[in-house]
Amino acid sequence: MTTKHANIRKRPAAEQNRPPVRPSAKAVATRAALIELAAEMFATNGYLQTSIRDIAREASLTTGAIYGHFRNKAELLAEAICSRTETDLESIPETSDHQPQHVDVLKRAAFRFAERRQLRSLILQGAAAAITDNETRDRLRDEQLSHLQDWVDRYEANHEQLGIDPSVDIRDAVLFTWAAEVGLGVLEALGIEPRSKKSWADMAARFGQSLTLPPLD
Repeated sequence: MTTKHANIRKRPAAEQNRPPVRPSAKAVATRAALIELAAEMFATNGYLQTSIRDIAREASLTTGAIYGHFRNKAELLAEAICSRTETDLESIPETSDHQPQHVDVLKRAAFRFAERRQLRSLILQGAAAAITDNETRDRLRDEQLSHLQDWVDRYEANHEQLGIDPSVDIRDAVLFTWAAEVGLGVLEALGIEPRSKKSWADMAARFGQSLTLPPLD
């Protein structure tokens, strides 16, 4: 008995088992350079105001070359945010016998808030586009959830060593911390900023300490 799928050609077994082709070093370098360029242009000129054609022109490439690396502009924005997040935010360090290290991590990250201005701008640009563009919204949501879940998993795996109160909802604590980071980007767009790096870091440390178990008598 024939079906409507009968004419579909099966791929040869050798082709099915063929390992994926690894991109060349040049392709990897070009992709990384495009992500960096797009991040600069999105943050400076605006995501909606920057087209793939603009990026191609600045990179001295064709638009086809850009699409050879990225499916669309939404993917390029998500990759730019992902790259900036990994570069600008440190991971949880090894535990020690000194003060709870999650407090130290939060304090040091908050002290360096000015270094993440472009990251916050990119997220803000993406959030604005996501209101009317479902593809941008879905791509950025997946990117953000991936990073948030990674942070949640690492804190949950180390909460005892870090001295975090077991009654604390780690996911909500991470979400609250990230909301402060992203919210700062909104205020910066309006010209409102923390008084100083020290005061912002002190507030982050106070929040971190609120998650910590009290010392044993």
